[in-house]
Amino acid sequence: MISILVSTYNGKKYLKQQLDSLFIQTYKKILITVRDDGSKDITLELLKSYDVDLLESIDNLGPKNSFNTLLEYSLDSEYIMFCDQDDVWKTDKVEKTFQKMQELEKQFPHKPILVHTDLEIVDEKLKTIDKSMWHYEFLNPNLNSLNRLLMQNTITGCTVMINKQLALLALPIPVDAIMHDWWLGLVASKFGKIGFLDEATIKYRQHNNNSIGAKGFNYLSIFLKFYKIFYKNELYLKHLRVNIKQSKAFLETYKDNLDKKTIKMLEDFTIIESQSFWQKRKILLKYKLLKQGFIRNIGLLLKI
Repeated sequence: MISILVSTYNGKKYLKQQLDSLFIQTYKKILITVRDDGSKDITLELLKSYDVDLLESIDNLGPKNSFNTLLEYSLDSEYIMFCDQDDVWKTDKVEKTFQKMQELEKQFPHKPILVHTDLEIVDEKLKTIDKSMWHYEFLNPNLNSLNRLLMQNTITGCTVMINKQLALLALPIPVDAIMHDWWLGLVASKFGKIGFLDEATIKYRQHNNNSIGAKGFNYLSIFLKFYKIFYKNELYLKHLRVNIKQSKAFLETYKDNLDKKTIKMLEDFTIIESQSFWQKRKILLKYKLLKQGFIRNIGLLLKI
């Protein structure tokens, strides 16, 4: 049985399309578990009209903690997927992702495993913006080692399937984790395996209320990135500090299970802001603590 975890909040506008896409999956051995994060609209009424395992709540925890609660609730499941309320899954999404999971489990038995996929970027009316988010954001899913994921997440939660071994190892997700998918990626990269399908399995809807959303590269975005590199230092550093806090949480959580080289990398990164101009850059380059793409790394090296 595969558990599909859905977190909802005021989702009436798109939720029906998403739920309908779950119920027509070609793979049928699924359990849909939904936690509502304190909706004020008719989301709960809509959920009760479907055959789902519903966790009602008046508490608004936010996406990370809502999914954390769902994950803890679903630990009896052998496989777990994550689902947002406003996308549309392609009918063979579960089947194809599970096939990839089974391939990896045969290669790496008893290992924590995470599988993710590409996404089709669509607008509010499901009109295609780009057939590949990896193309849209200039991302390479092969760059998924711990040092790279510490700097930039390339794993989108709504495409993810994990096995039970990864869920048990990753929980509880610490307060300083940025998002549940990012944390699961870090854990899988170090202690297990990350696999991916180089195809879009989901229509990833972009609208005004996206929690995160896709950020494409075009001439305007490149200009804005260069502008931010030279003129908006504090916002950039604020984002970097969040990465550092997450890295510190990873070190504190798993230090007893990490090799000396990884411990040293994490220790050096967590104190990087206290180092000299040249020492900061030496740490980044020594451990290849880099983002993806020339422009992103120019910004990193200029601003830190």
